[in-house]
Amino acid sequence: MAVLRLKLLERKRSAPAERFALLDFDQAERDPQRAERTRKLAADNRITILWQRPCFEAVLLRHLEGKAANRPPDTPGAIKALEKEWPEYKKPMTRANLARRIDRAAVLRAAGVEAELQALLRCIGVL
Repeated sequence: MAVLRLKLLERKRSAPAERFALLDFDQAERDPQRAERTRKLAADNRITILWQRPCFEAVLLRHLEGKAANRPPDTPGAIKALEKEWPEYKKPMTRANLARRIDRAAVLRAAGVEAELQALLRCIGVL
């Protein structure tokens, strides 16, 4: 999907120079061949992959106060830990609902323990 969107932006001459995709690492572990195809597709299109370990919910958990060092071992554990800290969390969650809990301070907290996120924020001028 990212490559298709990128192609549209290139046709409009508005494609960004820096390109990132956030992907769940647990999915890459489940299907290494698909992950390798994804890595190649990303490289061919100059897209930097930021691996969410093990998944989005785990990284989201690390945004919360006092949870930056929390590293659930798997996706079910990450979801359980996130729902314990944020009972209102439901997947999928709208951007507006995420923003009610995840502010700039939360993003910076997560970036403090997520090197790839920190690199992304530097690249886009947040840090």
